[in-house]
Amino acid sequence: MILGGWPGDRRYLMQKVAHGVWYVSVDVPREYRETLGRKRIIRSLKTRDLKTAQALRWGVVAEIKGEVQRNVEASTGQPDANLTAWAMEVREEIRSTPIAARETREMLAAALDAKTDEIASRLGPDTARQFHQIATGKADPITTHLDRYLDKAGMAARTNADARTAVRELDGWLAEANRPQTVQALDSRTAGEFRDQFLVPVKKDTRTINKKISLLSSYWRWLIKNGVLNSDTLNPWGGKSLPKVKSWQQGEDSEHEPRAFTEDEMKALLAGDADQDLADLMRIAALSGMRLEEIGQLRVKDCEGGVFNIRKSKTKAGIRKVPIHPGLAAIVTRRTKDAKTGETKGPELFIFPDFPDSGWDGARTMAVSKRFATYRRSVGVDEVPEGQKRSRVDFHSFRRWFAHECEMAGHHETLVARVMGHSKGVNITYGTYSKAQPLELMKVCVESVKLPIA
Repeated sequence: MILGGWPGDRRYLMQKVAHGVWYVSVDVPREYRETLGRKRIIRSLKTRDLKTAQALRWGVVAEIKGEVQRNVEASTGQPDANLTAWAMEVREEIRSTPIAARETREMLAAALDAKTDEIASRLGPDTARQFHQIATGKADPITTHLDRYLDKAGMAARTNADARTAVRELDGWLAEANRPQTVQALDSRTAGEFRDQFLVPVKKDTRTINKKISLLSSYWRWLIKNGVLNSDTLNPWGGKSLPKVKSWQQGEDSEHEPRAFTEDEMKALLAGDADQDLADLMRIAALSGMRLEEIGQLRVKDCEGGVFNIRKSKTKAGIRKVPIHPGLAAIVTRRTKDAKTGETKGPELFIFPDFPDSGWDGARTMAVSKRFATYRRSVGVDEVPEGQKRSRVDFHSFRRWFAHECEMAGHHETLVARVMGHSKGVNITYGTYSKAQPLELMKVCVESVKLPIA
């Protein structure tokens, strides 16, 4: 549906032979190519004159896209399939068409009106209105600005993933509930209905529900701050969090909190038939208190001088140095030095080089986290309370176990917080005013932790 007509504009146009007949070429959206069995649709304009072809193409492009739309709807059963993507394409056309190209802009407006009328006749006025508002830039689909927000938010990789999931769940619920899928249309009442009709019955856990509401609220604050929504717009997620239920109010049902591994569970995990990456990860986590992603981000240069130099973490307090436990010396040597020459590997190489990058947020351990869950269950380490979906133990339980062992060894809370990268536990005097990392004391703390003997 792209329009244009200024000199040099050949969008959607192609010639099979130089100075030959002009054709219109329209790509089929990638997600529908298998359904329709085609990558693109090409039709002749039956003219060798570029200016004539530029004028003729719009009707053919609209015809082809309408055909694709109808075929997709018939194949998927989704009456508005791909409409949002189409509207965003038209929107980009309007923005990229020069103001001086008056005739082209008039043609674009006429084509948009015709398409809006056609949608109204098939799918109703509400769907047509949303299509027109998105195409003219008066409304933004729920997910349009999500990538830009996540890129600027500065949150941890896992939090980014949670925010992305929350926004997509909202978008999916709006579609199922036949509500407008734009940020401008979402009001306080709709936000409350999403909470009560989707989050509460599906997610159930109060903490999970409140976390999703908090993430959505942060996204909306960013939309307001960055001018996507008017500055006087009220955040629809304000006041939507559920009251926190105190553990004493839950009675025996409170026994579903995440916990550390027991000694027997540690023995089972360390003695199991884990692959080399998992075996090393478990031991590093248990003897350092590091988070999984912190370990996955370690490079060769971060394992020098007897410390793990953590440069990328979930929080600001997580940026720290952790003394390397003597029990990890062999693992560190194997992962940082060449087995044949004994020389240190390249400083920028990851010590776990086989972990795939997730692509959009730089996280490297999402896949291995799932692999660990499978392994953990295979050795009988699991505890899923009745009525719950999540196990009380996961990879983070190594970190909880480390904290417990430090506590049992009698180390001060502030010191343990330093080792583990916690802001909580470091009081104002030792946190705000002192940035020192007492490595010798931290070394004593780390080395007091011993793996259980099978």
